[in-house]
Amino acid sequence: MSATSGGSGPRGESPGTVHAALATAQTGFALFPIFGKLALASISPFVLAAIRVVAAALLLELVRRAYRAQPIPKAERGRLFLYALLGVSFNQVLFILGLSMTTAIHTSILMSSIPVFTMVTAALLRHEALTARGVAGIVLAGAGALLLLSSRGFDWQSRYFRGDLLLLANCLSYSLFLVLSRPILARCEPLTFVTAIFRYGAIPIVLVSLPAFGNFSPSSVTPTAWVSLAAIVLFSTVIPYFLNTWALARTGASRVAVYVFFQPLVASILAILVLGERPGWKTAVAAALIFSGLGATLRRARLPLRPLP
Repeated sequence: MSATSGGSGPRGESPGTVHAALATAQTGFALFPIFGKLALASISPFVLAAIRVVAAALLLELVRRAYRAQPIPKAERGRLFLYALLGVSFNQVLFILGLSMTTAIHTSILMSSIPVFTMVTAALLRHEALTARGVAGIVLAGAGALLLLSSRGFDWQSRYFRGDLLLLANCLSYSLFLVLSRPILARCEPLTFVTAIFRYGAIPIVLVSLPAFGNFSPSSVTPTAWVSLAAIVLFSTVIPYFLNTWALARTGASRVAVYVFFQPLVASILAILVLGERPGWKTAVAAALIFSGLGATLRRARLPLRPLP
């Protein structure tokens, strides 16, 4: 059965199972800004990114071997490095650097623009047609992102402004990953794929993080930061990445991206309760605009299961 038909998914799973996987994955991702802020209090961004990705790659490899998942076919391996750069290397570094400079609430709201980036990317690559409804979503979400960027002024000297820009770059990178990697998931086991991209994606991150490790002192890391780091690896990386990849193989990239809508809701509430952040009126209006843009994407067509050209 194709991904665009009713009933169960293309591999026999019910829609409810796919939706549950997506919701769980996005809840895990939503916890990252909270755990990340707590860990960044005593761990530098590059060290945090490297530890997160290397630890996740090792855990995923152990799980892959335990389940004896099939290896990636040789014909598919040439594109893995590109997917790893977009979905892991650039994604992780841009996200953690951005998070270290701006607030958890800004982070969660900007992450919800991923569906818009995904829609534009899919349209430009001719995987989906861009409709009037999609254009309306782009305009609304774009206006919200601009308002959020302007909340502290368009000043490059501002850490908040630079952090928000880095997060938008992260959205673009992850959206490219969602669209470009989906066809290979129609032919490969999700566990094998996500393990491979973490393995390849860890290499560039470790290389650029080497200078930061020279100044890293584990004894100066607080217990809260260590616990937060462990939670990031397990609950905000390994579990959600696997579930998200599993679901991506069974539905469209746009539908997967729409579930990012859960992230700002969960993360913003936790940022207020745990981190004591207080959003201003511009943040609230920006969130409303971005969410309205997301609403315009809820009935977008799903990507067909077909190989890349």
